[in-house]
Amino acid sequence: MRTLVLGGTKAGKSSFAARLAQRTGRSVTVLATGVAGDREMRQRVAAHRRQRPPQWTVIEESLEIGRALTPGVEVVLLDSVDSWLFNRMEHQGGDDANFTFDLGAELVEACDRELGELASEAQVIAVTAEVGLSLLPMSPYGRAFTDLLGLLNQRLAARAERCYLMVAGIPIPLDRFREDP
Repeated sequence: MRTLVLGGTKAGKSSFAARLAQRTGRSVTVLATGVAGDREMRQRVAAHRRQRPPQWTVIEESLEIGRALTPGVEVVLLDSVDSWLFNRMEHQGGDDANFTFDLGAELVEACDRELGELASEAQVIAVTAEVGLSLLPMSPYGRAFTDLLGLLNQRLAARAERCYLMVAGIPIPLDRFREDP
């Protein structure tokens, strides 16, 4: 993983990550993981599509992102880790699966491994929500998602060469705050 872009809803994560991808001067493949299941989500997806340069390859894949890519991809813009994790949780049974820590830890491990494999093939710029700054969800499933995404984000940040936290459209570099081991 080269770059991780974290932030809250409408913090400017996707547009900042797109600018980073464009600045590489290399061919970009967008892995879009969002599922447009309702009218409002379809509008969000459409807005993201309009913002991307027409020469970029866009692959919409909600579950198996590693298998969606063809060899030779140079830069991957993964938008987003949080919707991908949520889709994977839903695929495993959603709320009915009663996500225990062990089941969730296995899922995080699988996601981390898949992203690691992806990053070994291409430069990856990953976008993800920072849910640790929001309210604690009232449902057990919501809390499981928050906990699992927080754990996955920590793993990704530990491997990333660069990390940014987006706040009100402003990228804050986090690299200088890393602790020495």
